[in-house]
Amino acid sequence: MRKYVFVIALTMTAASLSACGAKAPADGNGSSAAVESTVETTEQTTESIGESAADAVEETSSEANASETELDKIHQAVKDAYGDKYIPSMEISTEELDGAYGITPDLYEEHITEGPMISVHVDLFLGFKAAEGKADELEQRLNDYRDMLLDNSLQYPSNISKIEASEVVRHDDYVFFIMLGTASEEALNQGEEAALESSMEENKKAIDAIDNYFK
Repeated sequence: MRKYVFVIALTMTAASLSACGAKAPADGNGSSAAVESTVETTEQTTESIGESAADAVEETSSEANASETELDKIHQAVKDAYGDKYIPSMEISTEELDGAYGITPDLYEEHITEGPMISVHVDLFLGFKAAEGKADELEQRLNDYRDMLLDNSLQYPSNISKIEASEVVRHDDYVFFIMLGTASEEALNQGEEAALESSMEENKKAIDAIDNYFK
């Protein structure tokens, strides 16, 4: 009886092995094809992810550009004109514009206003997009501020040439007060006239950048 059971077990084992062997191709081509298919699928997925990431970056960049205002672009053009010699680095708040400069919030829709971090400098970039119908008044307020600086310039003799070289610039509803750049040491040593000429040349870099933007 035991011998009979043993023979049956051997027969079933052989049949099982035969069935398993039938599922795997003898030459291994099936296994290779499966690997190639997996690699191809992975490459396609990676490529798809890469394209999606690139699209996302491009879309983000487009949104950033779309949110950039005309005033932002003008400000950047002025900064580019001076490079690392652009001194203003501290934002002038709405409250300070009102209290110290006489520029009330009702006069403008947008503003980029920067002054120096260190008090020894007097560099200023005041840029505004005027509120509707307020450009004339805004321009006058900026000229009034410049006149006040000139009246008090004797208190700051080292900055007289820079104050005198400052300008109020207007293009339609965009109004600016520009007091930027530094006269050369050589010009300062040559006297007031040379210092003023050098300061005007320096300040003109910003004026030209603004004028060129509106051409």
